[in-house]
Amino acid sequence: MTEQRRRWPVPPSLLVGLAPMLVFAAISAWRARPSDDYPSLGLTVDSVVQALVIPEGIAALGLAVVVTALGWWRIATVDPTRGRPRWTWTAPALILAVCLARLPLVDWTALPWHYFALLGVGVLFVGFFEELMTRGVLLVGLRRRLPEFGVWIVSCVLFGLLHLLNALAGAGIGPTLIQVVFAASFGSVLYVARRLSGNLLLPVLLHAVWDFGSIAVSATANRGFGDIALAGLLGLVAFAVLVLGIVAGGVIAWRDDRPRRLRRRWRDVPPNDVPPNDVPPNDVPQRDVVPPPGVYARRAVPGGRDLRDSTDTPSGSPS
Repeated sequence: MTEQRRRWPVPPSLLVGLAPMLVFAAISAWRARPSDDYPSLGLTVDSVVQALVIPEGIAALGLAVVVTALGWWRIATVDPTRGRPRWTWTAPALILAVCLARLPLVDWTALPWHYFALLGVGVLFVGFFEELMTRGVLLVGLRRRLPEFGVWIVSCVLFGLLHLLNALAGAGIGPTLIQVVFAASFGSVLYVARRLSGNLLLPVLLHAVWDFGSIAVSATANRGFGDIALAGLLGLVAFAVLVLGIVAGGVIAWRDDRPRRLRRRWRDVPPNDVPPNDVPPNDVPQRDVVPPPGVYARRAVPGGRDLRDSTDTPSGSPS
């Protein structure tokens, strides 16, 4: 008797994939107060601890427990095939270059060393939690219902809309809307990073490094003309990189859907008519058998791959 193949404790589904984001949005809306000072987030040691390290650490731990209970660690963090083409590596590489270029703007003597250590821990919690939630569990759920191109669009849009919650925490409406657009575009770059690297580690690190630079610069940078000019230049470069990231994400997702589009196109193409009496006997190899009239042939697509099939079940189990 063959050993029964192990299945995931909870089958992937759209509702389960959306659940962590909905719960996080509900808790964030409940905790937010109109009197909160969102612009001052992370500018002091106490703010880093109370607004980043503690809440994001709890959120990351809670999501890790949920993913463990679901049995989704592999399908939520690993892609079986990496995305193409190679030029799309330009988007995450340039984002990393922008992050590194901002570090000289940080005044490392303006705050004690433990501020930067705590900030590093806090942004790692943020990167781990948000990437596991949006580029991990959410992608698994979306792939149950949508083609990869739709998965890319919906995941980026939802990641951007998630930042609307900042308006409830004291952020202005105008800056919040800008942040929503930026986050959706940045989400495309992070999607590209996951698809190209094949796992969630690179998006987590990119997310954390970006947040570290943004908060540290706001907390310590001098407002001299040189700093403002350099920050403006880096902002323009980041805008161009985000546009490139949108293009790269769309190209990767569209290419992944090509086998699916070909299967749909070939599905309704009947084979050449063959009289029933000419059908070879059963002992003829399967590759030589021609279906009788009225039976549609299933055409194999060279190089075909479907991320929804390969990530919905563990390796070796039936999809």
